[in-house]
Amino acid sequence: MTPAVKTASGIERARDGAGNTSGSTQWSHMPGDSQGLTNGQLLMVLSTDSTCEAASFNIEVSQEKLKTWGIQVPTEKYRSLIENAILDPQVRRFMFYNSRPFQLAIAVVFYIAMWANLYSTSQMFSLGRHWAAVVLVTLGTVLATIILILIFDWHQRKANTNTDLRLAAANETLMPYHVLLGVTGEVEGCQTVLQLWFVYFHLESCLQSLSDCIRELKTSQESMLRHRLNQFQVVVETVVSPAQEEGEENERLAEESPLLPSGETEARKGVVTRMVLHHLIPEAAPEVMARQMLVVFGGLYVRLLVTNQLPETTVASRHAESVQGPCPCQFIETHILGAGCCSPSVR
Repeated sequence: MTPAVKTASGIERARDGAGNTSGSTQWSHMPGDSQGLTNGQLLMVLSTDSTCEAASFNIEVSQEKLKTWGIQVPTEKYRSLIENAILDPQVRRFMFYNSRPFQLAIAVVFYIAMWANLYSTSQMFSLGRHWAAVVLVTLGTVLATIILILIFDWHQRKANTNTDLRLAAANETLMPYHVLLGVTGEVEGCQTVLQLWFVYFHLESCLQSLSDCIRELKTSQESMLRHRLNQFQVVVETVVSPAQEEGEENERLAEESPLLPSGETEARKGVVTRMVLHHLIPEAAPEVMARQMLVVFGGLYVRLLVTNQLPETTVASRHAESVQGPCPCQFIETHILGAGCCSPSVR
């Protein structure tokens, strides 16, 4: 069966139917500029086939649909980036365990187990009348379950290294063509159907506003800025050439090696790896940092946009005509860099 594809002229219509960045890239002068599209407008949705074990997206269909909007992007530029990022079976399992149905099932099991334990404890100590104990146990269990559901919901609104940040490389490639990608998942049976969302965004204005905000923070609140950005780090396992790790390193590995190595250890003999802490937003010029932040958090923004989870804002969106909420630069300034980080004059 061919993976499904949906098209729409806006987010609401679709709902009803259903990385380092190069500082030399000029997003406003790349081929594929389109007429008649507005920022935040949904272009299409690609879905994987739930009946197939090997999930896949019909990238050729996406190329044809993008052409109908006047956006011409060669598929070879982003096919492998998407497939390597989110078609890993481990990613599908992760999205299943973090899906809304699975979390509701966990909440139900939690409620039953907690109610039974509290009720049996109350009967053991004979706490008051029978009906009073039942009421107290029920109220306490309901409150604890509601807190658990709110915790699940809070985690769903946060950037996820297993899904959102995996799309950073693909978004870096597609941003010059004014396209942002996001991924969501729906549970069908015992499998997860991945949905890849293509949203139009001309980010030149957002880039300028975010650069001005970062420049202001570097001047007035540099320590706070660095503290917030230091929270966005990933641990990367890198392979080290044995020639570079001679001497003491080789002696340490020899001492720590097991007496009876397994087959996997033998297969990796001579291969040395080390864990490196990688900053997603390294220290650089404001324009470079702003571009990198749009690349890194673009997938998170699209996911929150298409699932109606964008945070509410008291001001109108600066650069997103089709969005009932903040545009990408407002979202990053408020919820990544901190609320009220920039003065009203910075736009």
